[in-house]
Amino acid sequence: MPRARHTLQEKLALLAEFKQSGLSIGTFTRQHGIHRETLMRWQSRLERDGLAGLTEAHTNNHYSNELKLKAVQAFLAGEGSLLDLATKFGLRSSTQLDNWVSRYNRDKALTARPSRKRVPTMSRQTTFEERIKIVEYVTKAKHSYTEAADHFQVSYQQVRTWVIKKVAAMKRS
Repeated sequence: MPRARHTLQEKLALLAEFKQSGLSIGTFTRQHGIHRETLMRWQSRLERDGLAGLTEAHTNNHYSNELKLKAVQAFLAGEGSLLDLATKFGLRSSTQLDNWVSRYNRDKALTARPSRKRVPTMSRQTTFEERIKIVEYVTKAKHSYTEAADHFQVSYQQVRTWVIKKVAAMKRS
């Protein structure tokens, strides 16, 4: 089921009708039961991206920390409204910029904060001896799964699984 309430054709028809109507944006949007900001967003996306700007997004966009910081600083410096700057920086919605500004004002950081530190290492082939060494590094030397994963360049989940298996085996014997 699509997330968008209006198809591409409906959006184009509404934009064309608004352009020809001569009505104010508030009157037009009230008559058609859509929000003023929605129509303005459609207009700016159509101007900036053409028809692709009005199609439904099926994936999330990812933005660099530099772009986020530039957009936030531009807004805080009064260089434009949220909608103007979202258009300028190529964002799908001014809500995204608003969220970045709120996060920046709250803690001056725009990077994602994971719930726990994750070591972004892909799993790799390990020998049985390596696994024993890694498990001992955690159990005997009292290192965390994260520390072991980082030290031996394996994934967090691999380390955790091997340690749990070792502990379960020790309980059975």
